[in-house]
Amino acid sequence: MNKLVLSAAVAALALSPVLSQAAHADDASTPTYGANVNPNWQDNFFVDGQLGQTQARTSLLDHNNSVFQNVRFGWRWNGIVGPEIGYAYLGRPKADIGDGFASLSTKARAVTIGVNGKYNVYENWFVTAHAGYLRSQTKFDLASGGFGTNYTTYNNGLYAGLGVGYDLTRHFSVGLNYDNYRINTGNSTSENYVGVGRNRTNVAAYSASVEYRF
Repeated sequence: MNKLVLSAAVAALALSPVLSQAAHADDASTPTYGANVNPNWQDNFFVDGQLGQTQARTSLLDHNNSVFQNVRFGWRWNGIVGPEIGYAYLGRPKADIGDGFASLSTKARAVTIGVNGKYNVYENWFVTAHAGYLRSQTKFDLASGGFGTNYTTYNNGLYAGLGVGYDLTRHFSVGLNYDNYRINTGNSTSENYVGVGRNRTNVAAYSASVEYRF
């Protein structure tokens, strides 16, 4: 009997945010926790845009800061967790070679697919997380004097990120985010063209975001 009572209490505690939301679905003044949207699956699609700065964490590049842009589209079950797809521009860091004799720049982009989560921790404040697989394209540009060459490679990798934000309305949110993209650059033949073989690089991205939920 004690086990049954304990189980019921634990279940009631776990379900209390969902039940509270259902009870106050039409009361915009009532703070909600956890899922903050209508549990109707058709209402849980979102699009998210990020803009910020990347840091390529590699000794290969002297100037490793660059612009970060990311667009994600996804869906969340009950407003909490679900799949996502996205496209990220990871910047164009560069390096000077031989005291300015030559310069090397890299431009990395990635298509991403993974899972994402959003949880309201207090009233309109929330935390987010996402992670998954990426397919990257890296273009190398080597310039020396009046001559130049370029080479493009494609590789697989992983990404993950965390964020914190605030729901301005039922549909709009703003947030601050940290993401890490673990990409492979170059291949067995790129060294012959631009002097850079296969490398594994972590690209850190710091950004602000705006999300719209349909």
